[in-house]
Amino acid sequence: MSEFIKEYEEKRGLAEKIASYIPGYRGYKQKEVRREADKLLRDFMVKKLEAARFRLKTVSREAADSNAVELFKNLNRVSAVLDRVINKIEHADYGYAGFFDLVKVREAELDRLMEHDYRLLGACEEVSRTAEEAENAASAGSLDVLPGLLKQLEAKARELESALASREEEIVSIKGGV
Repeated sequence: MSEFIKEYEEKRGLAEKIASYIPGYRGYKQKEVRREADKLLRDFMVKKLEAARFRLKTVSREAADSNAVELFKNLNRVSAVLDRVINKIEHADYGYAGFFDLVKVREAELDRLMEHDYRLLGACEEVSRTAEEAENAASAGSLDVLPGLLKQLEAKARELESALASREEEIVSIKGGV
């Protein structure tokens, strides 16, 4: 079980801890805990990426003040990729199968999905760091380094987008191609 799930389970209330001892309920609740932890992790990733997008607004203002028209094309392209990635993370399926659904998602599959999301978090961190570098460079008036930073940022955002596509494939395989 991943550290993220262990930490989440430790924060449960007393009623949930008592209910986890009821036969049959424990496994069901563990799945719910994993799903909730997965959702929290993805919400955190969205916040990281939205912060990166906000940093690009600072870069955009500095580019406007300096009349750097070429930077706007790069900024628009990077912003569009970030918007797509944020949207995909916000609306990503998280392996839910209800108690009586025909498709049963097992704990091992949910753990695999959670580990995949944890790797995605690392990619979000890279995007965030690169956006921060771009913001710092723009604020310092170092517009000459921005095209390279924006190119890196776009590449990292596209890698993240690709990883999200593989996550979707993982969910389809879990659900048996449904």
